[in-house]
Amino acid sequence: MADWTQKLRLHHWQTLVMMAEQGNLTQVARMMNITQPALSKWLLSLEEDVGFALFERHRKGLRPTEGGKLLLEHAQRVINDVQRSRSELERFRRGGMVGSLKVGCSPVATDCVAQAILNLLEEMPELNLQIAEMVMTPLLQDLLAGNLDVVVGRVGGKALNLPLNYRVLYTEPVCFVARTDHPLARQSGISWDALASWRWIVWPASTPIRISIDSALVDNGIMMPENTIESASMNVTLNMLQSSDMISILSWRLARRYARQGQLAILALPRIEQQGSVGVFWRKDLQASTALQRFILHLQQQPER
Repeated sequence: MADWTQKLRLHHWQTLVMMAEQGNLTQVARMMNITQPALSKWLLSLEEDVGFALFERHRKGLRPTEGGKLLLEHAQRVINDVQRSRSELERFRRGGMVGSLKVGCSPVATDCVAQAILNLLEEMPELNLQIAEMVMTPLLQDLLAGNLDVVVGRVGGKALNLPLNYRVLYTEPVCFVARTDHPLARQSGISWDALASWRWIVWPASTPIRISIDSALVDNGIMMPENTIESASMNVTLNMLQSSDMISILSWRLARRYARQGQLAILALPRIEQQGSVGVFWRKDLQASTALQRFILHLQQQPER
């Protein structure tokens, strides 16, 4: 197979992404200011070099094949990396911050991420930082696409099958929480059956923490109520808990932080010993920057809480 990768320039990667987004060769050719036959000829030539079809032709246009989807993931990473380099160099030219780090964290990891960032900034005060918080699935997708440099959150599910480096930071059980003046919060001992009459707020299905919760409930012979509310936002969950009689399930570390702040109470249920690991993920195909290496080190050096 010819080394077709050396033939591709940035505008070629951008063209592939535009084809996937538009699904129409004529429209893309118009946007690229070239003829449709020329664009079609280039695509056929690229597919011959790669060795398989990148797009399926159908009556309404184009759609990526499975192999095409894989190449498009690489194309998006190339585009994002180039844009990132351009932004950093322009910021350096203007005398601004040197270096950058884009961090993604799930709600269960906000405390350790915040402390690691504070420690990192003491070493690298000129570092440009961007922080995104959401559930793990979209965070890991952004990491693979090059929109993030590092992700901290639950380890488990499909995450371990992705082409990413990872390290476990700590493990912890999960627990039930409610508002501080909830009727259950005043009880010194609570049976599992006592939870059935209260509405639950849970993390979305397939997220690592939900998988951990589901396993814990199975181990304890508990059925999750049918009228649960799925929430991927810790802020929304916290507001709903504080304003209602709902209960929810959080990681032990996160629950203790809210309990210490007087925002939530940890319910006195039998301990859920299902262990859930929190870890840090970063890409295998890039050399870790100094900022990323130091950030990971600060994450690992934090004491247990």
